[in-house]
Amino acid sequence: MSGDALTNFKILEKIGIPITVWKDAEDFDAQWEPIGKSGAIIDAILGTGLKSAVKGLYRDIIEKINGLDVPVLAVDVPSGLDATTGQPLGAAIKATATATFGFLKIGCLIERGPELAGQVEVIDIGIPPGLVRSATIERYWLTGQLLSSWIEPRHPTTHKGQAGHVCVLSGSQGKTGAAALVCLGAARAGAGLVTLFIPESLNPILEVKLTEAMTFPIAETSEKTPSPAAVRQILLFLQDKQALAMGPGISTNEDTAALVKELLVEARCPIVLDADAITAVSEDPAILRKAKVPLVLTPHPGEMARICHRNVSDVQRNRLESASSFSKEYGVVLVLKGYRTVIAAPDGKLAINSTGNPAMASGGTGDTLTGIIAGLLAQGFDPFQAACLGVYVHGAACDRIFGGVSSRGLLATDMLDEVPAVLGFLEGGGAAAKISSLHEASTRALVLGNGELEL
Repeated sequence: MSGDALTNFKILEKIGIPITVWKDAEDFDAQWEPIGKSGAIIDAILGTGLKSAVKGLYRDIIEKINGLDVPVLAVDVPSGLDATTGQPLGAAIKATATATFGFLKIGCLIERGPELAGQVEVIDIGIPPGLVRSATIERYWLTGQLLSSWIEPRHPTTHKGQAGHVCVLSGSQGKTGAAALVCLGAARAGAGLVTLFIPESLNPILEVKLTEAMTFPIAETSEKTPSPAAVRQILLFLQDKQALAMGPGISTNEDTAALVKELLVEARCPIVLDADAITAVSEDPAILRKAKVPLVLTPHPGEMARICHRNVSDVQRNRLESASSFSKEYGVVLVLKGYRTVIAAPDGKLAINSTGNPAMASGGTGDTLTGIIAGLLAQGFDPFQAACLGVYVHGAACDRIFGGVSSRGLLATDMLDEVPAVLGFLEGGGAAAKISSLHEASTRALVLGNGELEL
């Protein structure tokens, strides 16, 4: 025994705490009975430096502890949990709560980390505030407290022309619902005006379906999808607009994909790409570098695997790395959707979302997110902020409906009705009311900071 372990051993010895030393499995088996009768267990077996699979005596101890019906408090991270990936390394303690030192650990927030860490509380261990402030911290845990510093109530004189105009390229035969949801998402996020580019034969459907958004009929292919013949007309209309969202429900038609690529290169307003627009550039994502405007991509894991030419399981095992490396390589803001959605920026900033629940596993929820992010972009938020705010608001709106009630039955339109309330919460400082009893209780603003720093 050496180092900190020896120091703490001597402290316990001096204050008279009974100590049992296990040298091997035989000692462990002989001494386990009194341990197994404990009212609570403090887990300080393994720490953040663990990188290999837990084996032998350590694994036996962890499995024995997990078999007990008593509260378990983990120190810093649950033993056996990879502090970076959130995956158990062979075996890991399933803690009731975790007291983590100084800063939140990413592994407690993603993948199986939340399940194994339980309620996480950051413990101040005396790291000098000046040292923290001088550090370059680029990883963020999205909470209302952090995001409220980015958003302010509108000035009383604001009119719709000052709130941004979002254009949407979405919808094809059988997928008109996607187009409607993107438009509604943009409007609910606060965009002053929304215009939908829709294949001309489908325009009557959307004229009836949409009240708050305008429609702009465009040329269509023989499959009733957006046609590249409309490109000049679209670009002319986009000249004085603030954001373009494209992709949901436009199909994988080759001609439509050509339209997406041309708009990507020629448009002069920020663009959100989702769904079929991501598929359109997946074969050769290098085209993303030709864009002259900021891009935000919002893939689910399958789309992410397609565009970065990896398999889905690899993307899911390495969500932070997948998002960050793609963002840096192609100069885009990347929103990798899923549990604990990850947002990555080309300059290295990385955020993990704290809101949302399984009720969001419902058709159309991704379309609404595309619209929300586009609506925020149109109002002047920078791409990383728009993506972070959009993801947080999207999940929190769902939490308002289903937090602690049910994980089934959500409609995408249900969520949209709650978006203004979440935005109002953030405008009010992020502390006026609880957004989600599921997530807010144990969060801090920074993944690797004390919650006092801003981007």
